[in-house]
Amino acid sequence: MKHPIQSALCASLILAASGVAQAAIIDFHFTGNVVVTGVDDSIIVNQDASGNPLPSTPIDATLSYNTDSGIGASGLSITMPNFLGNPATFHDITLQDSGANSINGQIFVDWAGNFNMPLHINWDATGFFNAINVGLNVGDTISGTTLKQDTDGDGVFDTFTDVFSATPHSDALLAAQGHGSLQEGAAPLAATSSSKGVGYDINGNYAGPTPFDGVHGYFNIGSGNSLTVTGVSAVPVPAAAWLFGSGLIGLLGVAKRKR
Repeated sequence: MKHPIQSALCASLILAASGVAQAAIIDFHFTGNVVVTGVDDSIIVNQDASGNPLPSTPIDATLSYNTDSGIGASGLSITMPNFLGNPATFHDITLQDSGANSINGQIFVDWAGNFNMPLHINWDATGFFNAINVGLNVGDTISGTTLKQDTDGDGVFDTFTDVFSATPHSDALLAAQGHGSLQEGAAPLAATSSSKGVGYDINGNYAGPTPFDGVHGYFNIGSGNSLTVTGVSAVPVPAAAWLFGSGLIGLLGVAKRKR
């Protein structure tokens, strides 16, 4: 019969092992778009380097997400050449699981000598979380409402799983202003009307003032294009767990000597 401490040690090691198996850091490459609006949700039409109007600006970057902590980050950096008379750069997305298939995020904005202005964004992450729950491998792609997988490794997608992605809030805005052809459809990370915009931090708390308080940036990740898995790695067991386990081993040795 196992000593109670020995049983506790076994249980702790089982939990630690299962945590490593279930939790992972997943790396993605993604495409999508960003739509910028005023405080009244009217679209601020930007311009590219040639002066062409851009109601929607394409984005292309990488993203890492920790399924254990619910925190993610992207080194995304895009510059709009003419945003209300000056270049504007959006950079460094941070993501934070906020429950109920929702993710809050913060993006920094630089414009006309104003640096690192926080921009709050909220995503409907239904498709993102559903795909993670299915189980992801390198090469899998979440596109629209679909998770595409190559289950037999022959280089051809042969599994198409519906992950119920959401439609970005900005799609309705584009359509309402006559830009229906630019709609990109459902996204695994679809920006919602709960996005508070510039001047608010990742938790939605006011962190201004800024020249653009309340101006929104709807960043739609994977919208109508792709969110492709480029890496999956196990989350290491926290040091505290190993210390706890080693402490139990020590106690177990003491218990044995007392017998």
